[in-house]
Amino acid sequence: MLTIGGMMGSGLFVATGMAAHDAGPALGLLFVLGFLAMAVEITALGEMAAADPTPGSFLVYAREVLGPGYTFVGGWIYWFSSVLTMSSEVTAAALLSRQWAPVVPLWTWSLLYSAGVVGANFASVRGFGAVEGVMAAVKTAAVLGFIAFGAAVVARLVPGAVAPAAPLGRLAAPPLLPAGARGAGAALLLVLFAYAGTGVIGMAAAETRDPGRTVPRAVRRTIALSGVMYIGGALVLLLLLPWNRMPETASPFVAALRATGVPHVAAAMNFVLLLAVLSTMNAALYANVRVLYTLARAGQAPAGLGRLSRRGLPAAATWVSAGALGGTIVLAYALPQKAYAYLVTATGFQAMFIWLLVLGTHLRYRPRLDRTSPGRRFRLPGYPYTTLVPVAAVLAALVGAWTVGSERVGAGVGFGGIAAATAVWFAVRGRLRRPAEPGAGGAPAGRP
Repeated sequence: MLTIGGMMGSGLFVATGMAAHDAGPALGLLFVLGFLAMAVEITALGEMAAADPTPGSFLVYAREVLGPGYTFVGGWIYWFSSVLTMSSEVTAAALLSRQWAPVVPLWTWSLLYSAGVVGANFASVRGFGAVEGVMAAVKTAAVLGFIAFGAAVVARLVPGAVAPAAPLGRLAAPPLLPAGARGAGAALLLVLFAYAGTGVIGMAAAETRDPGRTVPRAVRRTIALSGVMYIGGALVLLLLLPWNRMPETASPFVAALRATGVPHVAAAMNFVLLLAVLSTMNAALYANVRVLYTLARAGQAPAGLGRLSRRGLPAAATWVSAGALGGTIVLAYALPQKAYAYLVTATGFQAMFIWLLVLGTHLRYRPRLDRTSPGRRFRLPGYPYTTLVPVAAVLAALVGAWTVGSERVGAGVGFGGIAAATAVWFAVRGRLRRPAEPGAGGAPAGRP
């Protein structure tokens, strides 16, 4: 549920409308492609985490097989990407809240929600895991309910509901790709971003009882559940609402339910989606703080960020991440109409860079695991070819983001962050501290 909470947020519930305007009826096919890529990426990560659970997850594995430069660049990009994820989620929460109070500025909602999520991360890890599990369960039930209700409306089984005319024709209505291959590539980035957030499963492995059993089970259940929810949700969405009528700055799920004419269901879904994006923001901050802590322990961030509070929590890292999140409030104040579009593209660009790092690390780490843990049962089948397939999809999505004007600014921010982290590494690599000794400070406390 923690992994589902990290994945299922505004990328699915809000950015799907943006992707629909780029992809048209082919949106459903892109969600299938995104699902296959996600299944490979999370299985590759899960294989490494189950065999070698560590608070730094793939950053530690990358350091061991690729070198410290990859840990530095990947760690800081993961941190920046998580900040952008939190920013896009809190902006989406503010957009959803405008359904009830349109006169309240976006920055006000962003400030309130940011304060609440930061406060939740100062709770114990056990308490955090319980809260996040409940929130993830609520939005999972909501999406499954949306699929069932939407299918019933399409089948004309809901009395009083406005059933769409010829809904099946919308799934392949010409033109299948109204914006051509460029639009499909740009939409693919948004779709892959909807599946992002899987890194939390690696971060939580070291704080989980019996990760050798728990992580593989979590990976399998995440793949099965997300496949039903994402692909099913996208198809029902296309059946209920034409792609060119899906909103880009509000939730298409709410708009689709409103189009059925059934009272109260749209308002109820809007409330659940608000909880959903806050849940994803919460999980992003959890992973974000632990990456910052790992960088500090590896000598690649200020040493103070690698210290724990009396309760065993990385408090200093949490405050730094909270301060970076504050920039979202400024953006929501300065660019209220464009903030979300810029944030979601920049986040997607950097999230896919992290996927490439995970997959590249797996290519080099798998032979090591075969030597050190030959008897393990949980493996990515088809290695190395299966590892390479999502790499091609990610590269196509990154190229596609540059070709569409509405996503170019966000892509520029995402690429700029990667270039800046790389430049800083070459500038400071000779002056970095030695990594902390194992056990000198330990890992964040608690077992969710």
